[in-house]
Amino acid sequence: MEISLEQAVEIHARVLTHRLAGKAPSKARERALDLQRAGDDEGHEVWLKVADSAERLLDRIAADEATLLQ
Repeated sequence: MEISLEQAVEIHARVLTHRLAGKAPSKARERALDLQRAGDDEGHEVWLKVADSAERLLDRIAADEATLLQ
């Protein structure tokens, strides 16, 4: 089974968010920076996408919770 890069990014974002909650985006950005320092520009870009995806996921969770509380 093959998955796209977008699917892989989403999977990583979901796992990080499940494990780290609100810290997921910053941890993904730390990983991106580590990869950039190591000269891995492609990995850097991918992990920035993971961070952005984790932020969107956390925003959706917060919005869903706010809706439930209304």
